[in-house]
Amino acid sequence: MSARGPQRPRGRLAALPRAARTRLRDGARRAATLHPAARTRLRAGVRRAATLPRAARMRLRDGARRAVLALALGACAGLLAGAPALALALGEGGGSPGEAGATPAGTSSCPSPNPPDELTLVAGTPQTTTLGAPFASGLQVALANSDGCAVTGAAGVPVTFTAPAAGAGGRFSTTDSNTATVGADSTGSVAAPTFTANADAGSYTVTASSQYGSVSFSLTNTAAGVPAKLVAISPRRMTASVERRYARPLQVRVLDAGGDPVAGATVAFTLGSAAAGACGASATAGASFAGGGAQASATTDSSGLATSPALTANAAAGSFTATASLASGGSGEPAGKAGDASLAPVGFALVNRAGTPAEIAPGAGASQSTAAGSAFAIRLAVTVTDAADNAVPGARVTFSAPSAGAGGLFAIRSPARRRDRRRERVSYARTVEVHTNACGIALAPPFAANRRPGGYVVVASAAPARPAAFALVNEAP
Repeated sequence: MSARGPQRPRGRLAALPRAARTRLRDGARRAATLHPAARTRLRAGVRRAATLPRAARMRLRDGARRAVLALALGACAGLLAGAPALALALGEGGGSPGEAGATPAGTSSCPSPNPPDELTLVAGTPQTTTLGAPFASGLQVALANSDGCAVTGAAGVPVTFTAPAAGAGGRFSTTDSNTATVGADSTGSVAAPTFTANADAGSYTVTASSQYGSVSFSLTNTAAGVPAKLVAISPRRMTASVERRYARPLQVRVLDAGGDPVAGATVAFTLGSAAAGACGASATAGASFAGGGAQASATTDSSGLATSPALTANAAAGSFTATASLASGGSGEPAGKAGDASLAPVGFALVNRAGTPAEIAPGAGASQSTAAGSAFAIRLAVTVTDAADNAVPGARVTFSAPSAGAGGLFAIRSPARRRDRRRERVSYARTVEVHTNACGIALAPPFAANRRPGGYVVVASAAPARPAAFALVNEAP
């Protein structure tokens, strides 16, 4: 501004290089799109610049011509010479009031006191997190004044953050509820406590409200990547011989609510044991994972698959159960991506099979006598066990009486045929085959002595065990 009064902007523009004028015109067009509040603050800056001493205005004007950024907003020169005001608004330089580069807050132009008159968003919107996980960015607002200057008297002004009370939402860490109130600091900044999504998927808003207005955060809880279901991959029923390894480990796949695999989830595998006392055995069936122990954990791979270590049957035959469940704990997952640890576990039925027959023990009728031509009072029976003293079920036992001399025959009863009027058929044989029951016991059909008196042996055999013998006597009448 000279002694002759303000010059027309056209004369100032003409003094600039052609490229600079082009950028100024582009800046003018962009300035027209600014928010009304922003244009108001620019005009205020221009008016404050007009009050500076002539020397300060000259330095500001020279700095503005050299500043590339000043060109972008130089369109405001149409309001009042523009370039000095622009340098003032950008804070270029580091001078004191009255010098080039002084900011509004640093000049006597900023009012004091300068209380806030609006609430503005700072950070935390929009954003998304998985169910049960905290949002990565904190919810932040600030108390401000529309004049662009630093506020005064903001310390302690309460701001209340409120999330939906039902449906998709979350809880603040300090109150463990859907609301939290925080006081502003001396600069007007306000940061909400950590906000964690609840178990409901969906989008919603969290409102920050104060006496100077309200603003909203756009948030979304997503179920993607959150464990919702466990599915068995390995057979639900598996068998192995005692003291031998099971052919396959336990395997499950973890899926989210959309049926997509969840990677990085932690699955706990637990081996149970059979009820004690089956068939009178003192030991109980069970197994252990490689390295020992009845518990192990595994993390799902990119396909959502979790695989247990190899498992080996113990020395006791019998049935028992194993389970796979979502581990509980914490992570950026909730439990190594544990999600909801209350998900139904997957069960497996495991069977330790007895080994091959190693011993055949005769029962109470191992030594007895009867009159020639009559049936023995006690039926012949044996118990078959393996090398670990487990009863061997389903073993085939052959009972054989002598083929000549003193001996006898087994009476075999068969169900009657449909057209046969008799209820059952009875046949007689010197040799019979019987399978052991669940407790390893094989019970032969009734055995009757022939009419030849004398002693003899009936043999019970089940390979590869050593045969057992029954010492029987047919007494003379």
